[in-house]
Amino acid sequence: MPYLHEFSEDDIFSNRMITHPSYKFQLYSGSAYINNDRANMGINIPTGSTSLYEYNVNRDTAAGNELIYPYLIKDGSGLAFPNVTRDEYNALEPGEVIVGSYPLTSSLARQYFAATTDPFANNGTETEKDNYVTARKNLISLKNTMNYYRYLSNDYEFDSTYSENIVNLISIPSIFFDAGIEKGTVKLDFYFTGSLIASATDERRNGQLIATRGTTSGSTVGVVLYNEGFILLTDTTVLADEVDNYLGESERGNTTKSEDHPRWTYFGAYANKYVGGSETTYASGSLFELSFNGTNKVPTMSMFATAQPGDLNNSLNPTWISSSEVNTPWRTRTSFTSGAYVEPNDIALVNTVQSQYCYFRDEFSKQTFVTKIGLYDEDRNLIGVAKVANPVLKKEQEDFTFKLKMDF
Repeated sequence: MPYLHEFSEDDIFSNRMITHPSYKFQLYSGSAYINNDRANMGINIPTGSTSLYEYNVNRDTAAGNELIYPYLIKDGSGLAFPNVTRDEYNALEPGEVIVGSYPLTSSLARQYFAATTDPFANNGTETEKDNYVTARKNLISLKNTMNYYRYLSNDYEFDSTYSENIVNLISIPSIFFDAGIEKGTVKLDFYFTGSLIASATDERRNGQLIATRGTTSGSTVGVVLYNEGFILLTDTTVLADEVDNYLGESERGNTTKSEDHPRWTYFGAYANKYVGGSETTYASGSLFELSFNGTNKVPTMSMFATAQPGDLNNSLNPTWISSSEVNTPWRTRTSFTSGAYVEPNDIALVNTVQSQYCYFRDEFSKQTFVTKIGLYDEDRNLIGVAKVANPVLKKEQEDFTFKLKMDF
């Protein structure tokens, strides 16, 4: 096909673009907000969450719209959804449908680990060791990772700080930071009744969260695991004289309502609540704000499509042929046999060159207008179309290079 031109090795460049999208989480009284946005998340997306696949985000079940769902059929493959146990799977009959649910969402998670005694370091009983691991297993799973980062700071040493002391663990799903949290962008702000009482940031870019405001200003209040997406806060210093309901049942150890002063180990305790009779109480006086930049590595391909001089100056549009030729049956001058189809090579074309002077016509010159560039695979299948904002005039003596860019 004469209109197809193959890219040369020098016309295609593969690259990787690195972007740093910013996120801000605001947590207050049982509700969470991402980038100050709630209305555009979708009617089926919980507060403070993002949809993984954007399924069912705007299907209104109240209006009679059914939600789509994934499903599997029990057969000999043994495939099932992660929430289906082996016993539940074995109890199903062959051919029975296993149903999942959408939307799948992701949000920040917070875990509070109370102070305890490490039975492994104090020769405890097996029962004490089992209870210790059960209570702190998510924290213990980070031990090797924490110790690996000790070359950045001794604040990462697990046994000295995190094995027995109070730890506030905030988990950030990888959908928000992709290839890692950008160093130097993590910031935590602690508000009480509208006033900023404490701030901390990783100003040294080594994962140490240094307090920049409040009673702990200048000290390390926790660390950040950039690649893994975890924030660990350990400072228990009182930040203000006021009190709020930061303690959930697991932190209080009972169902009795209890309040405490603001501390970094309570940062993010927006969802903890006390339920007693008709009373439901959150930390209504405190607002927590967490901001950071993620890292997205986007593979890109740049392609240079060149229209050479004397090339691409013909058109298949029927109006390309002069009206005088249309009135003259030029098709009668065509000839065809079993081996060839020959058209006349002296057909007059329309002179589309416009003169800048009135009542004067410039000499004939081939010119076309480039509006689209098609991309074809090796089998000549159209796989993409690039459009220009305005038609580009291509004269016979001119050449143009169009830069096309594609993100994967």
